[in-house]
Amino acid sequence: MLEGFNSQASTFAADVDQALYINLVFSIILAVSVLGPMVYFAWKYREKNVKNENIENFVHHTGLEITWTVIPTIMMFILFYYGYSSMKSIRTMPDTSTAITVQVEGSKWKWRYEYPANANGFVHKVGGAYTKAIKDENGKVIEKGTMGRSALYVPVNTNIILEMTAPLDDVIHSFYVPAFRMKEDVVPGRKTKQWFNSADVGEYDVECAEYCGTDHSYMYSRIVVLPKAEYEAWFNSSEDTPKGNYLKSGDAVLQQHGCKSCHAIQTDKILVGPTLNTRRLTKEQVLDVINNGQNKLGYAMGAMPAGLASGADAEKIATYVAGGLKGDKPASFAACSSCHGEDGKGMFSTAPNLVEYDVDLLRNVLKNGKKGMIGTMPAFPYVSEEEVSAIAEYLKSVK
Repeated sequence: MLEGFNSQASTFAADVDQALYINLVFSIILAVSVLGPMVYFAWKYREKNVKNENIENFVHHTGLEITWTVIPTIMMFILFYYGYSSMKSIRTMPDTSTAITVQVEGSKWKWRYEYPANANGFVHKVGGAYTKAIKDENGKVIEKGTMGRSALYVPVNTNIILEMTAPLDDVIHSFYVPAFRMKEDVVPGRKTKQWFNSADVGEYDVECAEYCGTDHSYMYSRIVVLPKAEYEAWFNSSEDTPKGNYLKSGDAVLQQHGCKSCHAIQTDKILVGPTLNTRRLTKEQVLDVINNGQNKLGYAMGAMPAGLASGADAEKIATYVAGGLKGDKPASFAACSSCHGEDGKGMFSTAPNLVEYDVDLLRNVLKNGKKGMIGTMPAFPYVSEEEVSAIAEYLKSVK
């Protein structure tokens, strides 16, 4: 699930959005001005409501004709201006002396990034690996793949020029970054260019937006915008990535197992499952567990029975837990703290952590699955302990 549509992470994203919104408003105005009168007149002058002697033939109406010619013409000029100005900001490349130029290769089904040589003559080459995970009939991973495990690392507030191509024997791909409002075709045997400048440190999804074959949907990557000092330290080294081995990182593990198709990571929204680093539980989810219990997570304390609190007590507990256990603790929380602990973090892993997704909670949910008010999450028993730890560490780092 691509993220980034609700952010404007590049310098020209606001211009693109402005052109889009103006186009949308004008389209609605034009649609209403045409369809509204059409429906009204069709109803007013329906056959049984008009006598033949009342029918007249008008040759023209000068005022109306001027109005419906001049107003749409002005609107079209406005649309052209904002469309052209936004396109100009996207397509006007910065001077290469003020930018970092990265060579990008798109091929079935992977992205590869090659940087200029650093002061020591070392050339960073990131990505370019693609093997699909092999699973048995039960969904257990027999051999891990590397699909989608690549990232383009760039410094914040810096012009980045991408020179993109694909191998001659490949197909057309498209480098698409929703958060940047940027999409550019990558064509075999040709070099296409695009640029961006991001003022926000963060990680942004990249996906191929041109259907390119069997595993097109797995052809994703990330743009990681780093503080300049952190980027410079990595660029002048010979390390594979600024953040260690990306192939084993929590972000890569989440991508590999498809977790992001249901869970958002850094935005407070629900795709299918809960957002993983903004809040642990909503008030409605806490009330659902209090009312119905929970018996699938496999903790040492066993199943949680239903009805441990009710009425106003349940409401106070739900509000307190959903608020991250901050503020005044209700007396009724004593019914919870005997298993979940006074701090709500599980008391030596005997019951689920109510505050955050720690290693124990992730392990139990992935091993046993989970059923709640928003649906059932299947078990992922083949996720290794190393991967669980990597996910927990990643969520902690982005929280």
